[in-house]
Amino acid sequence: MKSKPASAVRRRGFQAGAGFTLLEVVVATAVLAIGVAVAMQVFSGGLSNLHRIDMAHRAMSHAENIMSELLADQDIRGPYHASGDLDKDFLYEAQVDYWNDPNPAALMDPALPATGAPQVYLLSFSVRIEFKNVANNNRRYYQAYCLKAVTEDQGELDTGDMLRRMLGRQR
Repeated sequence: MKSKPASAVRRRGFQAGAGFTLLEVVVATAVLAIGVAVAMQVFSGGLSNLHRIDMAHRAMSHAENIMSELLADQDIRGPYHASGDLDKDFLYEAQVDYWNDPNPAALMDPALPATGAPQVYLLSFSVRIEFKNVANNNRRYYQAYCLKAVTEDQGELDTGDMLRRMLGRQR
């Protein structure tokens, strides 16, 4: 038997036609491109959701700040309205009015006027934060509501005690 030269044995692993064809390279590139495009869409959608969440958080923060300022203002004892721009993304509207109880008989305490306690009424506070830059005229907003007990005079008021008396929960 004749032995083959060493160079022929080494070349046997690399035969002519070994490797990838042009069609295989094109298909692999197309699959990779589709995968990258899908990943970019998912990443872009995630960024869009983060932006919406950030805007909603900012709107809630603005509403809480304005509500806190209104509730802390001792001069507001009746109807009040304010509105304006907050920044480039939001505008606000604040409305204070007398609260209209849907069931006034439930809060009436006949002993309340006889106790000598100051006459108390409730104010309804509403703060609406509206998003400025919304596509398709689809109004988006965040709204907060609160009630505040106030007296007719400027005296100090223990609202917890007053509310317990109004609701019939005497200590």
